[in-house]
Formats: sequence, structure tokens, C-alpha cells
Amino acid sequence: MEISNSGAWVNQGLIGMQRSQAEMTASARQIAEAPAAAGATDLATPLVNLVVQSTLFDSSAKVVKTADQALGSLLDVRA
Repeated sequence: MEISNSGAWVNQGLIGMQRSQAEMTASARQIAEAPAAAGATDLATPLVNLVVQSTLFDSSAKVVKTADQALGSLLDVRA
């Protein structure tokens, strides 16, 4: 792995985290703005989306962590 490739993986992980956070915010807003009458709105879709986006966020964070560790290892080898 080249150092420049590690930076690209970190960047992609951060982009994934930002997208997931935006989607979670949108889903949370849908849930919060739902009318009090339970039968009027289907909350299943935004609730499922929250769980999915949370998993995607965690996966993207792991990409960032792994790339950071790889970059640290490469820098240690070069030193």
C-alpha cells in the first residue's frame, strides 16, 4: 500500500461517514415530524434507514481507522 493510496482510503471513509450522517439526520427528522396519530404515517422506513445508515457509518469509520493504522505502519517502516 502506498502512502497516497492510504490517504484516498481515509478520504473515502470520511465521505461515507458524512453521507451516512446526513441520511440519519433526514430519517430522524422524518420520525420527529411524524404526526402523533400512529396510523397516519409509516415510520418503518425511516427507522430501518436509521439502522442501515448507522451500520454504514460504523463500517466507514472502520475503513478510516484501518487506513490510519496502515499509514502509521508505513511511516514506521520508512523511519
